[in-house]
Amino acid sequence: MTAAGRRQAAVRIGVVGASLLLVAGLVQTTLGAVIPDWTGDKLAPVALGLLTAGLAVVALIAARRLREPDLPAGVRLAWAAALAGPGLLSLSTVGVLSWIPAALLTCAGILAPGDEWRDALAALAANRLRVLLTALGCCQLLMAAGAAPLLMLVGALSGAAMILCAWLRTAPPGARIAVALLGLLPFAVAARVAIVPVVVALLAAPLVVMILRRDAAARVLPA
Repeated sequence: MTAAGRRQAAVRIGVVGASLLLVAGLVQTTLGAVIPDWTGDKLAPVALGLLTAGLAVVALIAARRLREPDLPAGVRLAWAAALAGPGLLSLSTVGVLSWIPAALLTCAGILAPGDEWRDALAALAANRLRVLLTALGCCQLLMAAGAAPLLMLVGALSGAAMILCAWLRTAPPGARIAVALLGLLPFAVAARVAIVPVVVALLAAPLVVMILRRDAAARVLPA
């Protein structure tokens, strides 16, 4: 199969996987308490179902963007991660219902770069601080998935803000600082008894500072 064929297959598999994940999220929302053996017997099935549906929408958007033929390798890798990431995260939100969508989305994410893996890995290395911050944001989302409803909402917002902060290169500095604080503080404070969220925030804080400084310097240099 050619590289273009693999990318097209990734898009098709991604759309199917994301669609199945959306169905799984809706099932968790409506029937999670009725069929706990299939949905992971969660304390907050409605909230987790909605979170899963949101992850499915992210994967669908990623699959749509991957249809574009001329994406740079780094951008293509980022959208590939946006395919696989929701599938892997859903393993902690909807139990058995996530197995098939997670497998499909992970396969799609692997196929998406085509023959551009070397360029994609080079882009990954060049953005390693952003990747590390994104990974910490994903860890926060995983921790939030097993929390009580209110704490889960706080953790989901903080995790999403942490990931967003890593990639908002052109946003005004004030907005980026606000997003960074939203990613670092609320969940760490709300779940401080668990220790791990605090550790994640402490690890993320220097990454945020370095990323903001580098982006500020990059904006100044062309002038």
